[in-house]
Amino acid sequence: MSKDYYSILGVNKDANESEIKKSYRKLSKQYHPDLNPNNKEAEEKFKDIAEAYSVLSDSEKRSNYDRFGTADGRGNPFGGMDMDDIFSSFFGGGNPFGRRQNNRRKGSDIRINIQVSLEDLFNGVHKKIKYRKNKKCSDCNNTGGETSKCTYCNGQGVVNQVQNTPFGRIQNTVMCSNCQGSGEMLVKPCNSCGGNGVKLGEVEYEFDIPRGLMEGEMLRVNAMGNAVKNGIDGDLIINFVEIPHEKFRRVGNDIHQTIKLTYKDLVLGNDNVQIDTMDGKIKFKIKKGTDVGTMLRIPTKGFVRGNETGDMLLEVWLDIPKEVSKEDEEKINSLSV
Repeated sequence: MSKDYYSILGVNKDANESEIKKSYRKLSKQYHPDLNPNNKEAEEKFKDIAEAYSVLSDSEKRSNYDRFGTADGRGNPFGGMDMDDIFSSFFGGGNPFGRRQNNRRKGSDIRINIQVSLEDLFNGVHKKIKYRKNKKCSDCNNTGGETSKCTYCNGQGVVNQVQNTPFGRIQNTVMCSNCQGSGEMLVKPCNSCGGNGVKLGEVEYEFDIPRGLMEGEMLRVNAMGNAVKNGIDGDLIINFVEIPHEKFRRVGNDIHQTIKLTYKDLVLGNDNVQIDTMDGKIKFKIKKGTDVGTMLRIPTKGFVRGNETGDMLLEVWLDIPKEVSKEDEEKINSLSV
């Protein structure tokens, strides 16, 4: 479960930048380890406050958090930094970007909606899709061209910044804005990609949809999203949208359908009613005196999902003819019920 950063800072979700900063300063001072020596609870609280502020004070991270529950829209809201790294960076101790090779930039994810029929979800199916994405340029090996070491950060990809805070001057380690954290500067752009390190192109992907998959579930495919220069590819996220069926409707692992029966079938019963199921027609017995609106159950004729198997449920309705002959009308009038 992701943490509630707004609750941690004691602000509303529509709080502006000034309100967030004001609350952070107040709480960080209250729980600062220097003011609470040997207080483990205060130290943990201070870490949460620092974590919350680092996300909510950044417009992009805050937008991702509001939409997906994490700062990057994926997993760890600090993109690989653990709390010890974050905590130490607030006091100038250590370098949270020191393992830069393990925290390479990641390309954006690609989301695709795939429409699937109820039959495909029931049986499972093999799919092949085509889509366009930024692919790594093979001519420059994703570098964008010839490069040289960034002189601003001396090839480290990070620089130290000193900030004035209510506690005094604090040194933070931040990404180098000159080289965007790569540690290298482009000297001669690649003729193929123009220095971008990536080129737009079409790709194919094949996959199996397992039987029993539900609408709204998604498949995340690592490294099949957009590429980025000197980084790793984003992910491909496939969302499955169920196409409405003309006869059946799915409720969990069960399949519902409405069947229309004659007055005779309802009153006298019928041992040989033909019922459509997802894997063909079957014979079904209707008992005497079945009421309109009755829900009948056919076991194990629903979806199979893992070790669970659903049923088929039949909602009974009366099939009322639109046209009645004179002879049938006289028969109906002769009935006492």
